[in-house]
Amino acid sequence: MKRFIALIVIALATPTLAQTVSPETDRILWCASAFYWLAGSAGDSGDDEESKMYDRWATRLMEVGSAALFAEGFKPDTIEQMIASYDEKALVELADNTPSYDVMTCPDLLGDWR
Repeated sequence: MKRFIALIVIALATPTLAQTVSPETDRILWCASAFYWLAGSAGDSGDDEESKMYDRWATRLMEVGSAALFAEGFKPDTIEQMIASYDEKALVELADNTPSYDVMTCPDLLGDWR
């Protein structure tokens, strides 16, 4: 938990990192983080099937997003920081009802993989 908090602090202290990713990668990572939080919310509500679905989607999009970041030239340590930053950003935006992207369109990123 301490490491997670440290990653958030580092990521929030370097907001320019998120500004340098491609728009497509930005959307993929934001949606992955949104699905991560939706999985937890569904699990808390007792909907295990929905929770598993969102968790699968989050994992898949995070894999795609991480690979895209690596292809865009980011180092593994930076990628880890950025993922923590996206998790925090998506949580805040979902809670405030000010999402960067329409979460209803996020499944489109999965294509036939769903």
